[in-house]
Amino acid sequence: MHIGRKIKKFRDENKLSQKEFAEKIGVTQGFLSHLENGRLDIESPSLEKKILIAIGEENKTDEITDDKKVEIPHNDNVHSPKHYMIPGCNFESIDIIRQRLGDVGFMFFLEGNVSKYLIRAEKKNGKEDYEKAKKYLSWLVDMKKVIPQELAFNSKEKIAEGCGTDWLNIIGGISIDMKTKKALILNEVFNQLYSANYGKASELIDALLKE
Repeated sequence: MHIGRKIKKFRDENKLSQKEFAEKIGVTQGFLSHLENGRLDIESPSLEKKILIAIGEENKTDEITDDKKVEIPHNDNVHSPKHYMIPGCNFESIDIIRQRLGDVGFMFFLEGNVSKYLIRAEKKNGKEDYEKAKKYLSWLVDMKKVIPQELAFNSKEKIAEGCGTDWLNIIGGISIDMKTKKALILNEVFNQLYSANYGKASELIDALLKE
């Protein structure tokens, strides 16, 4: 059973409103509504665990559905970084950030992190940073279902102007040691990211990693 249906069943049995249960697990009512009707899947293992504990299924915290288990590597710095977990709590730092910023602010935060990992990947952690960028993109895909309207992000040209340069100079610096084809793909990743085409941006990262 999809976790959204489990939540709905639990709420009905315990006569809890969506608002009450959303507050209980620390999400917005809109997010919970999308989760219950199957329009969203849970990307955060810590949130999944919190929900399963709330509905009395804490012994199934390694499941997303009854027939599908997700195995998390012991040291998974992309999907379950231990250094962000808070001892004694069933959540991690990103859950605090989301509650502080709200849904709109959280989307700005997510986009900023995608840019950060794309910019530093070739100079720092390589594939791991690209995978981290994809992780934040997957959250952005989910958040667009909650907040479908376009947010007031600046264009590449505005970004460059604010930095006192032009975009060609920026992308040239980011991709300075990359092969031409890989650099062109990375530039297109930024094009899709800054056009809010998050799914396409993630697909292009996969293509980039094959080069």
